[in-house]
Formats: sequence, structure tokens, C-alpha cells
Amino acid sequence: GGGQIVYKKLKERADQFVARGLVRTPDSKGKIGGGDDVFIGDIRDPGSIAPAIDGIDALIILTSGVPKMKPGFDPSKGGRPEFYFEEGSDPEQVDWIGQKNQIDAAKSIGVKQIVLVGSMGGTDINHPLNKLGNGNILVWKRKAEQYLADSGVPYTIIRP
Repeated sequence: GGGQIVYKKLKERADQFVARGLVRTPDSKGKIGGGDDVFIGDIRDPGSIAPAIDGIDALIILTSGVPKMKPGFDPSKGGRPEFYFEEGSDPEQVDWIGQKNQIDAAKSIGVKQIVLVGSMGGTDINHPLNKLGNGNILVWKRKAEQYLADSGVPYTIIRP
């Protein structure tokens, strides 16, 4: 995903940046070729974020709940596939609680800047993405953006 791309781009500019990553699984760590600078943790658990951000100057948040397609969709029959979020991986847990935990942890150590990569359509309650898996993903992403804006930490929000 986006985190992998950003991590690799920052690593390419080692003269300017010391990059670290936080991923959920050892498999993800392997995919990005991460060494000791890639930490495994769960953003829903504030305690597992702390080691990854200890001593950082800036935080880039590229967190997103990922919907799964329900089995049984047959494109030849027309209609649209249906989606769901796995237990504990819904947008409220990932895009709100997980992002809030990262913002709180970064604020507590005095980071100088947080960059939050959100989603276009975040201010449109009727956006079709909110219907995916009944997850209201953009509602939760927007809540995290507003929380960041109110945090007092210098920030940038990118909505690609």
C-alpha cells in the first residue's frame, strides 16, 4: 500500500531522512524488506506504537481499514459485489481509534509535524465509499482529521 511506497521513497533519501515503519504483521515487514527500522505493532493498541515512534521528529500516517469482498459474487450475473470488514478491522477501529492512538502517541513525545494521508470525499457524508461494508470509512477518517487539526501539533492533511 501507500505506506510501503512512502517508506521506500524515504529510504532512498537516507541523506535527508531516517525512515522507520510500523506494520501489523511479520509478513508485511518482509514485503517491504524491513530491517530493525520496521516495527511490528497494532495501532489499536497504544502500547505497541510507542517503540516505533520513540525519538521521531515527524509522523506520516497512512492507515486504512481494508474491506473484503463477500464470497459468491458472480460478475456474469450483473449487480455489484458486497463488502465487509473483518472483526476489529472496521473503519471505526482502524481509521478513527488507530489514527487517534498514533496522533496521541506522537503528541506525547513532542513531534514537530504529523502528515495524515486521508481520502478524497471525506467531507461528503453521502459518498459511496461510506456504504462499503456499512463501514462509514470516510466518516471515521474525517473524525481523525478533525482530531489532528484540534491536537495542537503542526500538521498536513493530504487527500489523494
